[in-house]
Amino acid sequence: MILLLTGLYTGGVGFAVEVHDEAPVLDPVWEDVMEVSFRPESEHTRVMQGDGEAAWDLALPRADYRVRYCARGMDEGTELSTRAAEEPQVDSYLLQFWPAPPSPDGVIRHTSRLAGQLHGYARATPRTPEQRAEAERLTREVFQRAAEERAERAAEERRLHYEMWEWGGRLPSERLRGARESNVLDLLRFDSDLVHALDAVGPEVQRAVASVAARRACEAAGLTGLPWVAQALSALAEGRPLPSPFDDTERLRETLRSDPRVPDTSVLEAIPPERPPYVPPTSAGTRSEVVVMHPAVTPRTPGRISQPHFALPAVLAAAGPAPLTAALDAVSHALHTYGQHYPELLEEIRSVCGERVGSIDAALRIRTTPPRLVDITAVVPQLASLARTATRLHPRPGSPTPHDSSVGGPLLWPADEPWPYCEKPHEWDRVNEILSPDDVRQRRRIRAAVANRPGGDPPVTRYTSEELAIEERINAGRPWPEGPIAMLPVAQLYVRDVPLLRPPGQAEADLLQVLWCPFDHPAQPETALFWRSAAAVTDILDTPPEPPSVQFPGYLPEPCLLAPEQITEYPHFMELSKELQRQLEDWRRWQATGTPLDRADTPCSKAYYAELYTDRLSTAPGWKVGGWTRWGLTDPEPRLCSSCGTQMDPLLTIASAEWNAHIPDWIPGQDQARSWSSTTEPDPSNPTMLDLARGYDLQLHVCPVSPRHPHIELIQ
Repeated sequence: MILLLTGLYTGGVGFAVEVHDEAPVLDPVWEDVMEVSFRPESEHTRVMQGDGEAAWDLALPRADYRVRYCARGMDEGTELSTRAAEEPQVDSYLLQFWPAPPSPDGVIRHTSRLAGQLHGYARATPRTPEQRAEAERLTREVFQRAAEERAERAAEERRLHYEMWEWGGRLPSERLRGARESNVLDLLRFDSDLVHALDAVGPEVQRAVASVAARRACEAAGLTGLPWVAQALSALAEGRPLPSPFDDTERLRETLRSDPRVPDTSVLEAIPPERPPYVPPTSAGTRSEVVVMHPAVTPRTPGRISQPHFALPAVLAAAGPAPLTAALDAVSHALHTYGQHYPELLEEIRSVCGERVGSIDAALRIRTTPPRLVDITAVVPQLASLARTATRLHPRPGSPTPHDSSVGGPLLWPADEPWPYCEKPHEWDRVNEILSPDDVRQRRRIRAAVANRPGGDPPVTRYTSEELAIEERINAGRPWPEGPIAMLPVAQLYVRDVPLLRPPGQAEADLLQVLWCPFDHPAQPETALFWRSAAAVTDILDTPPEPPSVQFPGYLPEPCLLAPEQITEYPHFMELSKELQRQLEDWRRWQATGTPLDRADTPCSKAYYAELYTDRLSTAPGWKVGGWTRWGLTDPEPRLCSSCGTQMDPLLTIASAEWNAHIPDWIPGQDQARSWSSTTEPDPSNPTMLDLARGYDLQLHVCPVSPRHPHIELIQ
């Protein structure tokens, strides 16, 4: 392995690779040059990005090579650190190979400070032949481990891909996986959305669903007039143990067989709707089309089934100890009791869920943050007084209306109130393409279709000719807009969904609307906040104006519905007193709580515990209301009201991502598997498809004295 370092930390650099038959002439343009010897370990030598997201095969035969690495602008790249796509390139690199016998490493030319530091470190670390051999052995082990991990990950991705198909397009929670011994797989064939909704609604609704399903099954079978069935249904509704004969399955079967009052009702059996065949994923680098085999299936004529024999198991299932299993099994048995009329039952079950959570869609949007690794107040009790409540909004793609809390959805805007425009100047950088909102939406639809379409790699092979033509038209761009720009809806939040929103001095206000100008002012969109009473809006503006273009596609939010969840947050590490910081850095405090640290009982550096607290225990990522400020781009700084000097409070965080896949602690349980297995668009970690300041968040702070005082925008 050859590790290639660049001056730039994040972003694109100039990079080229050349393979020669003999040593090439060294171009004087290169400021830093060094050479090493190299022999490939296999037939597949690749240049790979540090994050592993892309690689290029060099097709080098297994032989001895001399390798020259040339650099220009390393110090400029180091100083810039992060380069956006629209910024000019500052550092460039050339990697050259040619056949040559092994010889000592050599620095051919040294100009930059960074290269000098790296060479100095290498020279100060001499290695004996034994140490070199050990380093090579460790390197081989690392690569072998990496290959095994890639194979395991590929196998896991294939498993999850099939599992997602099996479960109706959504990966199951661990609760559903644990319910495989129930009738869940049977119910999945009829209504996968209902299965996932029943998992999300919680034990109380699950019990209600189980009871309704059991009663409807007995009604459909004509059993409710039998005293021993009526008593069981009453006990079920009241949460009491089932009476005889339901307390003994053999006795129940005998009663069902011998009681002459049991009606001989039957119905044509339920046949699930046909589902699309499973299409396996295409392996990376494969261009061939996937062939899906459709097995020959002879249409089956529904037979007649005895309704009482399915209805009574629904009662038994509804009384089971586990609420989720009780609901799944009771609905499954009731569904078969209804037979060909099963859609009537499923519609009622959906209504029962809807009465509790609004709708099946609302149930499917529910998101729950996993418990923290440790109760941080057990490590540092003084933090308890600094706890704040925050509301994670958990935006998920949907079709919001003006009456919903949403991101990027339509606003409850009065028809007689002027729509806000940005009157400030807007300057084009003459680098980025200019797109209209419809251009962005159309491109997203196409790319989502391509991402979810089976076919070869690269993705361009999966485009239709019509899609390629549309992309070409969009890439041509639009004229730079002149004059005032209509602002875009960013968020609409009802207090009924987010109680933390109550503005000071405006008891009647129960709705916050956030809009922005989709152009930089100076480095991010400029926002406008509007508080209003929803009841006062009787005539809604049907078609609000849209800007003719947006500066970046990431400034147009994708419409999302919300699933608000309240959590507890603590201040960022750098906002704590020195004494609290010292306590958090004391490894003995963590050990005393039995925290399952990555390093077991071995004391780590102080920075390890500071990062552990900051990343995993203090402030949540993603869209949220309230809580504590999430720092990262800069150290904490005062946020004082320009009107009265009062310390301002965090109001709303507008996020570029809901979580960082490398810190899974904040990923909702419902998204844990999809966080890295999904290849769909939008990515589960960024359903709004926003991209602010190259992946940072825009945090809005407001004055607690008056909502009329100007708010603060903070990029972090």
